[in-house]
Amino acid sequence: MDSMMGIFYEQSSRLISELRNDFSYHKDEKSYGQDLIQEVFRVVHTLKADAAMMLFDGIAYISKKFESLLYCFRNGPKVIEDKERFDNVLSEYIDYIETELVKIPSGKVMDEPPEYIADDIDSYVDKLKNQYKLAQSSITGEDIKKKTRQIYYIPGDSSVENVKKGDGKVLSGKYKDDSENGVIVIKNSEVSRIKAVVDKMDGILSALQNGSLSVESQIKELTEIKNELSDITARFTKDDFSAIAKKMEILVDDMAHKLHKNIKLLVKGQECMIEKVKRDKISTALIHMIRNSVDHGIEDMETRERLGKSPMGLIKLEFLESGDNLRIVVEDDGEGINSEKVLDAARKAGVLKEEKESYSRDDIMDLLLINGVSTTTVPNDYSGRGVGMDVINHNIKELGGTLNIMSEEGFGTKIEISV
Repeated sequence: MDSMMGIFYEQSSRLISELRNDFSYHKDEKSYGQDLIQEVFRVVHTLKADAAMMLFDGIAYISKKFESLLYCFRNGPKVIEDKERFDNVLSEYIDYIETELVKIPSGKVMDEPPEYIADDIDSYVDKLKNQYKLAQSSITGEDIKKKTRQIYYIPGDSSVENVKKGDGKVLSGKYKDDSENGVIVIKNSEVSRIKAVVDKMDGILSALQNGSLSVESQIKELTEIKNELSDITARFTKDDFSAIAKKMEILVDDMAHKLHKNIKLLVKGQECMIEKVKRDKISTALIHMIRNSVDHGIEDMETRERLGKSPMGLIKLEFLESGDNLRIVVEDDGEGINSEKVLDAARKAGVLKEEKESYSRDDIMDLLLINGVSTTTVPNDYSGRGVGMDVINHNIKELGGTLNIMSEEGFGTKIEISV
């Protein structure tokens, strides 16, 4: 499968696995609270957006319905008391997603979700909607009259005519299924390298049998083969950020269009290699960081012109290798982070322990990494949905990394991740 398809498959499979583990951990609790609800929302929201981009309509459709159910608990009772009913619906959702995901490596056609799953979710939503007098916008998270624009990814051997929706942008790529079991994807180029190494080993064996190689030559030749095989096998578990960069370009293009902003994304160093598991977690963090830059950081064109800035906002995404470590930088030239807003948000969240004046600029940036501290007051399609910098920081810490926020009001924000 191509890199974009591979990332979707690996990341979605990991998210579903994490979802099962999360609920296993909370199964003995009397009710489910906001922490768990927000974590489920993060997974479902990511699956919905990524599946829509990859044209997996069934996964996107049922994820959007499940997202509506989660909106009910975020905007209504805040807790899930009827665990049995929620567990049943969640189990149906997870089972369907897992069944569809395993079809990807073999290139099988995906099925639409069974009607009973959608019916069970709709019935549950209607019950909560009536019980808590929830408005339609409270269970969709958007203006139902608003026409949205969707970005799609079309593999290179697929016909653009297969896209039957809206005014989606098409990003071409080459799709070739090189996987037989769905566990490891091996590219044809890597297979060619393995064959070349085998041929080299055959040559050494022949030379050894003929006695035409000295011990010194044997060691040199075998060392080269070992190094070559080590590099090849490393690539089975590692990959670069090329597909991630492509995904970020799609995200920025989509958001800029919807938010009526003029934004350019500049990416450098996407050829850096990293373990695929780490790359997928970093990808999830980058999605939210880029969203924040586009939504909160970059001003609209009129505001930028009034401030004497270029009408086009700039976001830089850079990957830098330093020995065994990797540094990732997301930087924008937007409005920066307002200290007073962060301090007010921290006070409302009950985490402000000193007088405002005693907090340095660095201390204020650190407050953004605390659960519950958010400067977003009005939720939209991209912000205020419970996935804040604290979640991103937690994910990076799980990788043994660190996250640092630097911002200057009026000039932009820079976030550095080291793993």
